[in-house]
Parts: sequence; structure tokens; C-alpha cells
Amino acid sequence: MKAKMGIFALALAVAVGLGAGLVFWLNNQNQTQAETKPAVVNTSSSSSQSSSQVQSKAQSSSKKRPSRPRNTAATRRIDAVLRANRFVGTALVVRQGKTVYEKGFGYANYGTHQKNGRNTEYQLASVQKSFTAGLIMKLAAEKKLALSDKLAKYYPQIDGGDAITLRDMLDMKSGLTFTAFPNRVRSEKQMLKFILQNVVSDPDKIGQWNYSPVNFMLLAGIIQKVSGQSYRQYFTTNITQAFGLHHTGFTFNMDQQHDYAHGYTNGNANDVVPTYAHQYGESLTSKYYQFGTGQVYMSAHDLYVGERDMLQGQLYPQADVNVLLTPGTASTYGGGAYIEPGYIRLHGLAYGHEASALLSKDGRDGVVLLTNYYRPNQLAQTAAVQIWNLLEAGQLGK
Repeated sequence: MKAKMGIFALALAVAVGLGAGLVFWLNNQNQTQAETKPAVVNTSSSSSQSSSQVQSKAQSSSKKRPSRPRNTAATRRIDAVLRANRFVGTALVVRQGKTVYEKGFGYANYGTHQKNGRNTEYQLASVQKSFTAGLIMKLAAEKKLALSDKLAKYYPQIDGGDAITLRDMLDMKSGLTFTAFPNRVRSEKQMLKFILQNVVSDPDKIGQWNYSPVNFMLLAGIIQKVSGQSYRQYFTTNITQAFGLHHTGFTFNMDQQHDYAHGYTNGNANDVVPTYAHQYGESLTSKYYQFGTGQVYMSAHDLYVGERDMLQGQLYPQADVNVLLTPGTASTYGGGAYIEPGYIRLHGLAYGHEASALLSKDGRDGVVLLTNYYRPNQLAQTAAVQIWNLLEAGQLGK
């Protein structure tokens, strides 16, 4: 009898862990994604030095992988920050275009004891929105659309669409919301149909900050309409292939990748010590549900290269970077990123994965922390900001 009860308890725990994944993702998708804005840690009274001019396109698009950083005082400082924050995942730090730190912590697959490393692949969650915004800017530069275009031009069936611009949607101030979840979808076309049937528009809230992923779901649909390709194909051609990314793809085949990181969390939400108590599951419907907003996985290196190359004009004209990355409201959010004094901040949460990236606007400095272990009281973003402050204070130069 005791053996049967033990088996039942174990099965129940697994079911709860898998089911919690969907609830976790839905809850985070309907929050502001700013979460609690991380406090900037003052690590030095000296101001950061200005970054040198951007390298030429030939240099920035080089596919040569940097050598593993040496053990230095700088790497030991970064180690100390990550270990103090009990970091699980892959960390990458770049200064003036050179990698000064790249290391994995913890397990990608606890069951097989496969460790996280340089090439481990993590879900980007909402960080994908920055790439969706970049693709919109590419189409704008090609005069195939304009940020001043009204939503009604592409989706006339949405109420109030003649008063909502693409710029409003990029800045999350469109008045659009979306809380429905489909029973079953198996294609981008089906997902778009479901979105159009369930999107809610409130014209009185146009111009007001309200984080809602449906803005980028519809922008992904517009990319399809204008480019004549599926969003997935357009992304693959213009980002994955164009930037030479070898550890990037869509979540539909993520679990088939050797370097895929499984998402975990603790049984006790207040516990910050990793126990690998629960592994998240994710349905195919949920993967389609995240259309244009959270379907992509990347390694830390690929994420840095992708963001850097966009900032350096490899996807759309560099002159348009400040056009896109301008806060639309007091929220600091603009064009898929949070625009902070001196840097841009990207953040996403989904199914045990957390993606945090901070970059200078010229792409020469960067801190990328990707984790497959979610603990609400031990977010990787906290460590990312701490390392960024060390970087910009000149304490990671050697």
C-alpha cells in the first residue's frame, strides 16, 4: 500500500510540474515584463568610458568564434557575482567587441547530467520581440511598410484599427489585449485566425503603456503579409542564416537538439538553492501560441551576435536604430527592448527559462545570461545588471 501511495505521489508531482509550465507562461505573458525593475548597483564612482566607433561591417559580421577567455581578475569577479546569485545557465560578457567571459553552470538535463555550456540553447521568451521589431524595421527600410501605417491597413476587422499605428504596437501602447488560449492550433495561419477572433481593442487606452504580447503577434502576422513568407521562414533567412547563427531555431524542434536545455524550477517557490525538483513541459499549441513573441531558442553567443548585428546595421540601417529604440511611454519600453541610460535591456521568462541581455547601443559591450532554472526570488536579471555595472565601471578590462 505504501509503495502504491509513493508512486501516486510521484506521478502527481510530475503532473503538477508540467501543468505549472502553462500557467507560469500565461501569467508572465500578461504581466508588464518589466517585473520589478532591477536596481542599478553602484560598483564604482568613476563613470564609464565611451565606446569606440562601431567596427566595419566586414569585421562585425565575422563568423570566427573567439577563443575561450583566460582566468583573470575580471573573470574571477564575474564568477563571484554568478555564484553569489546561484546562477544556473550560460553567461557571456563582451567588452569592446572581445569576449572576456563565457561559461556554463549547472545542468541542461539533470536526468542525464548533461551540463550547461557555451553552446547550450535556451528559450528566449519575450526577447524574441526585439527580433520581430528588427524585421519590421527591415521592411520599413525597404519601403514595404511604414511605422505610421494603421493596423486597419492589414487587419481591418480589428475594432479601432484605424487609430492604431505600427509604432503604437512596437511600444505596447495600442490599447490591444489578448487573454484567450486555444484548445488546439497547429499552424501560424490557425494561430492568426484565433488571435483575430479573440483580440480586444480599447480605443480609450491608445497611447497608454500596457504590456500585451498580442501587439507582436499581430506584427508577426504583418511580416507574413508584407514579405509573402511565413514568419518562421523570414526570420530564418534574415536573422539565423544572415548572421551565421548555428545554435538558433524555433521551439518546435528544440527538444530534438543535442544542446537543448530543459527548464526547471524548485518545489518551494521561496527556495533559491537549485534542487531540480520540477521539469517544465510545453505543448505544441503553446509553441504556436507564442507566435512572434516567444518561439525562438538561442545560445548565449548567438543572442549576443544577433542583437549586436542589428545594432550595427546588419538587418536594417544603423541610422534607424535610435528610431526603433526610443521609449514610447514613461515605461522605457520601445521597439521590443527597455531603453535604459547608457544601454538597452532585454528580458524574457517562459517554462523555466529566463533570458537577460544588456548591450551598449553600438553593440560593443554586452552581458548575456541565459538560464533554464526559474526561481522568482533569484532572477538572473539581477546578476546581469551587477555584471553590467562592473563592465561599464572599467572593472572588467583585464
